[in-house]
Amino acid sequence: MSLDAGTIDLADPDTYTNGIPHDAFRELRAREPVSWRTERNGRGFWAVTRYRDVVHVLRNPEQFSSARGGILLEDPPPQFLARLRLSMANSDPPNHTALRRMVNKALNPRRIAKLETYVAEHARELIAQFRPRGGCDFATDIAEEMPVFMICEILGVPAADRRALYALTTRMFNSEIVDPDAAMRDKMAAAGEMRAYGGSLGAQRRAAPVDDLASELVTSEVDGRKLTPEEFEAFFMLVFNAGSDTTRSLLCYGLNLLLEHPDIAERLRRDRSLLPAAIEEMVRYESPVIQMRRTATRDTEVAGQRIAENDKVVVFFPSANRDDSVFTDPDRFDIDRTPNDHVGFGFGPHFCLGAPLARLEAKHVFEQMLDLGGLARVAPPEFARTNFSRGIRHLQIAFER
Repeated sequence: MSLDAGTIDLADPDTYTNGIPHDAFRELRAREPVSWRTERNGRGFWAVTRYRDVVHVLRNPEQFSSARGGILLEDPPPQFLARLRLSMANSDPPNHTALRRMVNKALNPRRIAKLETYVAEHARELIAQFRPRGGCDFATDIAEEMPVFMICEILGVPAADRRALYALTTRMFNSEIVDPDAAMRDKMAAAGEMRAYGGSLGAQRRAAPVDDLASELVTSEVDGRKLTPEEFEAFFMLVFNAGSDTTRSLLCYGLNLLLEHPDIAERLRRDRSLLPAAIEEMVRYESPVIQMRRTATRDTEVAGQRIAENDKVVVFFPSANRDDSVFTDPDRFDIDRTPNDHVGFGFGPHFCLGAPLARLEAKHVFEQMLDLGGLARVAPPEFARTNFSRGIRHLQIAFER
């Protein structure tokens, strides 16, 4: 195994600042698909890098728990973990199943389908306002604005509060604080502020429901059970974060790919029916989420590697999505790829609830961007410092007025 693959720090946000270390992942998949990794500020973890092993971990919550240690790679303090477990993302069946049924009732395909006209209209209006300028920072002006606007409209968050809430998401996912303890404290503080906001919104909607997702969530029942106020706070944070940050990542990396592959962009201009397949390939090729943690509930094995109860088991999505045993020529951006069974939106019980909305937003944003003539990047992208949800801070582009 090369020095790079053997010694690379997969927990360090700086490892991913300038891109995913695909060469190291390729070597790990070939020689040590489940490898023990040390942490500078933790007890270490098993890194799972091969597609079939990632799928195995994600589809078996009875062996690999989201609740026992949470989904964050870092071990959260006990009081913070207790709050995290109120969220679907940090829960296991049967509690996760009950929460998911309740949320599925509110965030259903029919609701998403009804949003398409609204999504298309907002994408058109948003991008039209920048046409007279001949350019913009796509990352902040469009890729951030579009999903934040949509998820806030769905949840019922007033326009005046949206920027401040997204700033909290940024603090939770992308930290410029190098000291791990200080970074964790800041994430906890940001999460507390967002939960408090969600609690206030939930109380307002219980007292006076309106036509939004927050009202539907606090009033709906499944088998006679409603979300508790604490569960609603956790769900509000989950929906806001996932609905804004990961979609922003998809939009940024997706446009960057089109700028790097003008031949593909031209094909999409001529034939918009290719866009859905192109978006799936964007998610595979530039996975929005780097990793997700599980905790072994008992002594077990993955790919022949013995894993002890309570060990941290971390799956790496960018590696799974470039596994050449599943994807032919995986390092090629190929919008004709079929099938394309990527795990960019997760897999199993925790498959991303917001995937249909993310796909819808991406479709309409890219349709509008492809209508712009002379589309070009005018500065290298500036990448966020993160080991969890990938992001581009700035993507300066120009186009014909």
